[in-house]
Amino acid sequence: MKTIFTSALLLTAAILLHTNEASAQVGVGTTTPHASAMMEINATGKGLLIPRMNQANRPASPATGLLIYQTDNTPGFYVYNGAAWTAVSNASSAGQDSTIIMTRAVAAYKQNGGPALGPLYFSPVSLGGQSSVNETQDAATSVNGTSPITSYVVPNACTFYKLRIVARVAPGGLVGSGSHSAVFTLFKNGAATGITATVSTSTTVGTTAVVEATGTVSVAPGDVLSYQFTQTNQDPNTSYTLLLKGL
Repeated sequence: MKTIFTSALLLTAAILLHTNEASAQVGVGTTTPHASAMMEINATGKGLLIPRMNQANRPASPATGLLIYQTDNTPGFYVYNGAAWTAVSNASSAGQDSTIIMTRAVAAYKQNGGPALGPLYFSPVSLGGQSSVNETQDAATSVNGTSPITSYVVPNACTFYKLRIVARVAPGGLVGSGSHSAVFTLFKNGAATGITATVSTSTTVGTTAVVEATGTVSVAPGDVLSYQFTQTNQDPNTSYTLLLKGL
C-alpha cells in the first residue's frame, strides 16, 4: 500500500511539473522572470554557453533562428536566417568591421567574333571605375591570380553572406533577340561558391532589375576571388552593379 501511495504522489508531481513547464515562464536565478520573456537567466560571474562546433559540423537542416558559436573559419556567433548561415555582427567590436565590395560591370559583347555567352570571368575589384566582363582570360588565369583583370587577392579574413545585383538596359547593342538573363557566381580559388544570382531584363532601354542572393563563403588572406559570368544572349546592352556584403 505504501508503494502504491508513493507511486501516486510521484505521478501527480510529474503531471504538475509537466503542466508548469508547458504553461509557465522559467526563471533561472530569479523567481520573477520578466513578463515579456519565456525564460530569464540572472547570474553573476557566469554566462550562457551556446553550443560550439566547427563549420563542418553545423546542423544540416537547421531551424530558422538557430544560433551556434562557430570555432573555425572566421569564428563567432552564426544564426540561420532560413536560407543561409550568417554571422552575427557587432559593429562596435574590434575585428567585426563590415566588408562591402562594389563592382560596376558592362556585359560582354562579341567574343572572338561570336556571341559572348560565357563562361567569362572578371574581378570583384576592377582596375578602373568600371570594367567590361573579360572576354579573353580563362578560368585558370582567374584562379592563379596572374591577371588582375579577372581576380582579386583577399587581404583580410572575412565571411561573405549576400550578393546584390542591379541591372539596367542601356542604349546600344542589337536589341531584338528577346529577354536577357545573366548568371553571376562568386568563385573562390577557382571553385564555385554557394553565392550565385540570376538577373533578367527585357529588351526595353531603361528597364531595371534587382536580385539578391544569400550564402556563406569564408575567405582568408591570400585567397583569390573572381566572378563568373554567363548570359543567354548578348543583347541588349546591359550595365550591372554588384554589391558583395560580408563581415
